[in-house]
Amino acid sequence: MIRIKIDCDADDAIEYLDGMIVRSQDFTVVFQWAKRYLARANAENFTTSGLPVGGWSPLSARYSAWKATRFPGMPIMQQTGKLFRDLTSLNGAPNEINPTNATFGTKIEYAKFHQYGTTRMAKRQIVFEPPMFARELADKAAKHIVGSDGRGARRFFGGA
Repeated sequence: MIRIKIDCDADDAIEYLDGMIVRSQDFTVVFQWAKRYLARANAENFTTSGLPVGGWSPLSARYSAWKATRFPGMPIMQQTGKLFRDLTSLNGAPNEINPTNATFGTKIEYAKFHQYGTTRMAKRQIVFEPPMFARELADKAAKHIVGSDGRGARRFFGGA
């Protein structure tokens, strides 16, 4: 009889899988990446007058002139810059990162008037999910679980 005997020492693989379990319980680093990504997207949204969300309606000529005299030097779509700073830093409430969830946004009272518009003010979407954000977030989460030690699952399952 001719046989091939295979012994399996799975200790390294088990240790690796245990690490995946641990990493799957804390996505803090992934959410920190998401915070930076969203802060940059919010900054781009403001500095391009809403281009990432299809563009914001311009201010009326009368209101634009009033703002220019009352808030000289400020971008025309801003008065004090408070909302811009809040959404481009994502610090303070409601922004929170926990091991398995995160929340980002603003609690500035007048933000909702910009987001949804009013009878006297056009909607100018300030909080949004950038295109491909969910996909990139999922990719980052998967890479986090697999591990970033450079070996990944290839060590145990082959591949280049």
